[in-house]
Amino acid sequence: MRVGFIGLGNIGGRCARHVLAAGHELTVADLDDSACRRLVEAGATAAVDPAGVAEVSDVVLLSLPSPEASRAVVSASAGVLSGAVPGLVVVDLSTNSVDVTKELFGVCAAAGVDFVDCPVSGGHPGADAGELTLMPSGDEAAFDRCREVLLCFGKAETEWLGPSGTGTLLKLINNLVFLVGTQVFEEAYLMAAKAGLDIPKFLEVLRASSAGFYMALASMIVNRQWDNSTYDLALAEKDLRLALDSAAHIDTPLPLTEAAHRVLSTSVEMGLGEKFFIGALEALEEQAGFTAPVPEEG
Repeated sequence: MRVGFIGLGNIGGRCARHVLAAGHELTVADLDDSACRRLVEAGATAAVDPAGVAEVSDVVLLSLPSPEASRAVVSASAGVLSGAVPGLVVVDLSTNSVDVTKELFGVCAAAGVDFVDCPVSGGHPGADAGELTLMPSGDEAAFDRCREVLLCFGKAETEWLGPSGTGTLLKLINNLVFLVGTQVFEEAYLMAAKAGLDIPKFLEVLRASSAGFYMALASMIVNRQWDNSTYDLALAEKDLRLALDSAAHIDTPLPLTEAAHRVLSTSVEMGLGEKFFIGALEALEEQAGFTAPVPEEG
């Protein structure tokens, strides 16, 4: 199949390599010339803009950092739609907003193009393994036409989830649980460290108890390992903001999410936006007037 891929960052670049390895004809585009060059060296063809990608593709995959980027790549001058022919399937793998997802579904439909929102979860380990969790929604027939391509980097049990925006809402809810849950542990750890508790024993007890559910990143947090990011704090702030926007449309209060978002927003204001999202601990430490030391045992 002729596949286009726009957005070759942390997740997109890895997914594109799986598409190429599966034998599909791949055309790529990215603002980062070096990202394109790496895929070209592996056998892909580079296009000068999204329109150029669409002109030679049956399916175009997007992996972009924001709703604004998705809207621009699809609809702007030299965007995907300016080079698309009827029957093209556009699949947005990005973490988007529900409103923009539905908007793009309608804009594409008016041009005779199918739009599938298919956000992914699993981070770069899942992308490396070709085992991302996929959350596809939109037109089911369009999803069926591109399912083979999506399974190049997604789990085999992937199924269509419902009308446009369903997958996007599920992804925002997933990130909400992950981000807020991680921040709960950061607060607990900061409290324990400031109280002078033995941190290795603190971790041992929590891991053996019901709190263990919240400790997936405990070792990285305690050892302050947030300089090398696979999920920028600024993106985490954006994801919680989009979750809160969606909750407002559904008239559902999310007080814990609002509090967690304030911490992330403060962290971005502190200049931590490019750190791994667990670096929000620094904002909590600022409020507490205390910096948690790295335990000697690590």
